[in-house]
Amino acid sequence: MHNHNETQENWWNFLFSIFFIIVLIAAIWFMKVERGGYLISVPPYDALLIALASFRVTRLIVYDKISRWFRNLFNDQRGYGFRHTVHDLLSCPWCIGFWSALILVVAYFVYPWAWSVIFFLAVAGVGSYIQLSVNAIGWLAEKRKLEVGKKEKELQAVVDRTSLGS
Repeated sequence: MHNHNETQENWWNFLFSIFFIIVLIAAIWFMKVERGGYLISVPPYDALLIALASFRVTRLIVYDKISRWFRNLFNDQRGYGFRHTVHDLLSCPWCIGFWSALILVVAYFVYPWAWSVIFFLAVAGVGSYIQLSVNAIGWLAEKRKLEVGKKEKELQAVVDRTSLGS
């Protein structure tokens, strides 16, 4: 049996899903009206830049400290309701990734100035990706160093035991 909080959370998730579908349809219609037709193709280089820009926007909203204040505006300790659902969305990289991609694609096809913003975000996205990669390499090296140290201690303990027995 579902409790009240889960029922409310499901209700808000349903409403946000309907809202997203409406916004998606409206965005497609808006692009059609503004451009005189539907989206047909995107040059691969532009698609890559939009993807990198979306990556950066997603990290900015979901993970970066600078936007924590915004996420915390919706932090609802009750664990249900509108604010809780918005907080969940702002903490979800898949959700924000989808929304940011939608906004960036619409901006790319409708507003000429958007290309500069997308390019800037893409460059920042590459920087973020490099930083994440370097951090991952460092964490992996640190983990291996700790594992080797642990194995050395275990081997030394075996050597010490066998030396005592002779």
